[in-house]
Amino acid sequence: MKARTKFQHEVVAANERLLPITERQKEWAFRHTLPHFAFRTPSGRTTCLDCGHQWNETKAKHCHCPNCNARLKLIDTLCRKADNRSYFSVITVQDEIQVQRVFRMDVYYRKGKKPQNIVREVVRYWIKENGKTAVTALRRTMGYYMDNFSYWSDLELRNDNGVYQHIADCCVCPNYTVIPKLRRNGLKGSFADIAPQKLMTALLSDSRVETILKNGRKKDLKHFIDNPRDLDFCWPSYKIVLRKKYPITDMGIWVDYLRMLDRCGKDLHNAHYVCPANLHAEHDRYQEKLRMLREQEKRKAQMERAMENEARFREMKSKFFGLEFTDGTIVVRVLDSVIAYYEEGNALHHCVGEREYYLKPDTLVLSARIEDKRVETVELSLETFKVLQSRGACNQNTEYHDRIIKLVNKNVSLIRKRMVA
Repeated sequence: MKARTKFQHEVVAANERLLPITERQKEWAFRHTLPHFAFRTPSGRTTCLDCGHQWNETKAKHCHCPNCNARLKLIDTLCRKADNRSYFSVITVQDEIQVQRVFRMDVYYRKGKKPQNIVREVVRYWIKENGKTAVTALRRTMGYYMDNFSYWSDLELRNDNGVYQHIADCCVCPNYTVIPKLRRNGLKGSFADIAPQKLMTALLSDSRVETILKNGRKKDLKHFIDNPRDLDFCWPSYKIVLRKKYPITDMGIWVDYLRMLDRCGKDLHNAHYVCPANLHAEHDRYQEKLRMLREQEKRKAQMERAMENEARFREMKSKFFGLEFTDGTIVVRVLDSVIAYYEEGNALHHCVGEREYYLKPDTLVLSARIEDKRVETVELSLETFKVLQSRGACNQNTEYHDRIIKLVNKNVSLIRKRMVA
């Protein structure tokens, strides 16, 4: 990729002047970015893979090497070879440009010998004072694996992509160097599991990130950098959090809680809502409120859709309207409107309305009642004139179930007459 902008030309020039990393930095990466093992044979003979020292060990899972004092994980095996790899970063400045250098360390272990380390630089993130970035990296080859690099290629200008970003989110070697603007904006100490290039870019281009960092809220900042839309939405409320020094125990829960408050029409500039005494309890309470609100909206939408079908329903079933029969106690009558179907379903907690039984052309739905109290809902086939189902509250049969079916079957002739009329 050829340099086109002034910044890219500066990066190409600076890229050639970077010095190799030091042995001290390699040693730090070996000690802090890789797991450390000891192989133990069935006889108890244990070998430290870091220094090759051998001794007898009786501990179960972890121990310290008597020679190099490394903390080791014990592995019971007869293997004599192993290999491991990791990524780490060195943060430095070159030609007044901030740069994150990402290295891959491959370590090859052989029992009884010191490990062999191979360190290769794979990507460099160049960051200007205004937050603009450029990438110089090795060429990637085709394949399913993330770290398929052509190690014989040069570190040249490349288009940034998700692979480089993922690899760059790694451990940072301490005692790093930053440009004055980053130091002024509060970058010091650890990166707190925040991807270095993302943090530095955001810190140079977004004053809100500087405010959060200088308030010492690195955990909150990690969430906002990983989810920039949340920062845009929450910022007015988060300023109240900073002013009140309110501790947020779970950023994900707090952001979800704010979105539910907004959905329920609450004031997100009010500390009473933004800084609840019990975040999880309020989150659960508004989650229930939102569930009820969605249920109401769903029913309203269903009713609107149902009213659009009212004319079609009347065309199919109007001939049965007003039909009613009784045995002296139970009264069975035809449901004569779409709203009546929904009222029936809501009263008895079944789906006669929601499942749009009013649009079924070959069935008739009747309501069985005692003194205007709904008992069961009956569905009758208009082809066979047999009862397909009769459901009480929550789709359960009532003590009047057989009596209702018998009453409907006894009066089927009335329905037949309406069919002919």
